Amino acid sequence: MMHKQYKNILVAVDGSEQSYNAVYEAIETAKRNGAKLTALTVKEINRYYDEFDMSVVDTSKINAVAESILCQVDKLNTDGVEIQEKAMFGDPKKAILKYAKENEIDIIFIGVTGKGMIDKFFIGSTTQYVVNHATCNVMVVR
Repeated sequence: MMHKQYKNILVAVDGSEQSYNAVYEAIETAKRNGAKLTALTVKEINRYYDEFDMSVVDTSKINAVAESILCQVDKLNTDGVEIQEKAMFGDPKKAILKYAKENEIDIIFIGVTGKGMIDKFFIGSTTQYVVNHATCNVMVVR
């Protein structure tokens, strides 16, 4: 049986436990394949609107969250695999797919559920969307 070799790996990280599990898997796969690994976190503006006047909550808070997520990725990387870290603004579903397409990603690692409360009850809507629309392989991690 022929095994596909992954040269360009993307892991989507949102701060959930499953997304950090996906980081572990992505690091292992990158090591085995001698692949380039990118950790992507998406800063979701629409999650941070003030409910009363609909103004955007201070974006420095969003930046701080993204920063701490990528800092955690560094801590998980005990093997010293080279990881390019990216933070983008936007809708996670679309941002992950856009990044994967523009950067010729071979496989996307993503947690089974995300940070959203509803996502706790079924496969995450972001994960489901990525699985259904990605043009490359997707590894869903529990």
